[in-house]
Amino acid sequence: MSDQHGFILAYVLYGIALIALVSAAYAQMRNTDEQSQSIEETVNTVMAQLEVLKTKIFLCGAIYPDGDHGQFPARRAYPAPATTGNRDLATSVVCPGAPAGANGLANMSDGQPIPIPPADFKPWEYQHTEADGVVLHLLPRVAGGAAQARTRLLRQLGASASQSGDDIAIQVLK
Repeated sequence: MSDQHGFILAYVLYGIALIALVSAAYAQMRNTDEQSQSIEETVNTVMAQLEVLKTKIFLCGAIYPDGDHGQFPARRAYPAPATTGNRDLATSVVCPGAPAGANGLANMSDGQPIPIPPADFKPWEYQHTEADGVVLHLLPRVAGGAAQARTRLLRQLGASASQSGDDIAIQVLK
C-alpha cells in the first residue's frame, strides 16, 4: 500500500510542478505582451508628436514667408537657431520674422504646445543647417535606452530618419 501512496504522491508532485511551469510561462508571455504594447504606444505617441512638430515648422514658414534667419542663404523663412550646430530645444525655437518675444514654435497660432515626448526620451530638438535642412532629433534619456522603440521608429520612418549613436535624426525639410 505504501508503494501506491508513493506512486500517487509522485504524480501529484509532477502535476504541481507542471502547473508551476505553465504558470511561469504564462506570466512571461503576459510580460512580453505588455512590453510590446508599451513600445507600440511609445512609437504611436512619437509619430503623432512628429506630425504636430512638422505642422508647426511649416506653419512658421507660411505665417512669416519673408522671415530671414540671417545665417545662411537656404530656407530663410524657417528657424535656424544661433547655437552650436544650429540646434536647440524645439521649445526655444523662434520663427524668423515674428515680432520680438512672440510666435516661437511653442506658442504658434495653432494653439498646440510643443509635445512632450514619452518618458524614455529627452525633449525634442530642432536643427536647421544649410547642408542638412530642417531636422528633428529624438534622444533617449539614458544612454542606450529605449532601444526597441528607437528600432521600431527607424523602421516606420524609413528613409526620412537616420541614427547616429542614440540620436534619431528625422528629416523634415531638405
